[in-house]
Amino acid sequence: MCGAEITKADRLAAFAAALATIVVLGIYSRFQPTVFNNFVWEANGWLHGFTYLPHFPGDYIDAIPYHGRMYVYEAPLPAVMLLPMVAIWGLQANETLLAILLSAVGIAAAWLVARRVGVSVRWSVLLVAFLLFGTSYAYCGATGDVWFIAHSGAVAFTLLAIAECLGKRRLWLVALWALSAAFCRYPMFLAAPAYLIAVWPQIVRSPWKLARAAGVVGFFAIPSVWYNEVRWGTIADVGFTKFYRIMDIGKTDPAPPFALKNLAMQLHFYLVEPPRVVHQPPYLVAGTFGTALTYTSPALAIAFFAPLREPAVQLLWFAAACCAIPALLYYSNGMIQLGARHALDFIPFLYALMAIAIRARPHWLYIPFFVWSIAFGIIELGVWQFNHTLVGS
Repeated sequence: MCGAEITKADRLAAFAAALATIVVLGIYSRFQPTVFNNFVWEANGWLHGFTYLPHFPGDYIDAIPYHGRMYVYEAPLPAVMLLPMVAIWGLQANETLLAILLSAVGIAAAWLVARRVGVSVRWSVLLVAFLLFGTSYAYCGATGDVWFIAHSGAVAFTLLAIAECLGKRRLWLVALWALSAAFCRYPMFLAAPAYLIAVWPQIVRSPWKLARAAGVVGFFAIPSVWYNEVRWGTIADVGFTKFYRIMDIGKTDPAPPFALKNLAMQLHFYLVEPPRVVHQPPYLVAGTFGTALTYTSPALAIAFFAPLREPAVQLLWFAAACCAIPALLYYSNGMIQLGARHALDFIPFLYALMAIAIRARPHWLYIPFFVWSIAFGIIELGVWQFNHTLVGS
């Protein structure tokens, strides 16, 4: 994977896109802090010397009772990033603000990916607008809930990793961004083989660079192993499985949370589940429990026009397929959401494929797909935030 050189103008444009994202998501969210601020509680516990929640505010925090203590079980990097804010403001720290900032980083990284691929400025504007509004990304950032901020970070760091793979392919930096994404959303670990293939020429040419990358891996792995051992008595993070068995339907369902029996349900959700029809503007409304990508994000279809003969395209499809596996086998579609938020685990790779397709053959027929996706997202986000009574299951 290699790409075009990033200019100073590109960096300025990326910064401007990030600022615009903060403004737009600030308008939608009013920067209101979410009550589902699990990571604030987790960071606060750490700062007081606990790996568990010394005070449990209630079941809405979505924590696990284990050996008489309550634990936040989601991937912990958002809590790490919140530490400075929690150190200053305590439990009043605004998790939504971090989600918005992460979304801004993601949009800046998306601009850099498009430009590294070689897409023109005009098409790059459409691409980043699509990522923000044509997917669930804006909703995740504007809401900031525990489940959504994880997507905000995972998409941002994945796009930074892709941008680096398209550029200098520095091993330590690819490792840093890839692991940051994975410690926001664990399914992103499955992209590791694709990253390894992408940087393999660098490893062959300069094996000594592995030492710095190994240092990055250790920076994540050592605290993670300790944290898991202290909480669960094992080096692996089994918190989600414990939640599924202790708090969720796994209490009565012997099947694992990821199973082939869920595939048909997930395919229906991602491809078929329609929006609700209401008898007042905007007439089509994203349902409470999600809407298929066919309706919210039809521009994703552009990814299929990326020339498969290119090694980068093959690698991006491989990464997308790997990260899509959990989403396709999961027992739940993500519940309350705008669109299909679990698709954000593989959408960053599809986004890069869309950029390659446009670079290979920019066609005016792509524009209606962009317009629908972006307009639908803007309108539906407005409905969610300002007229939620229209939203139903």
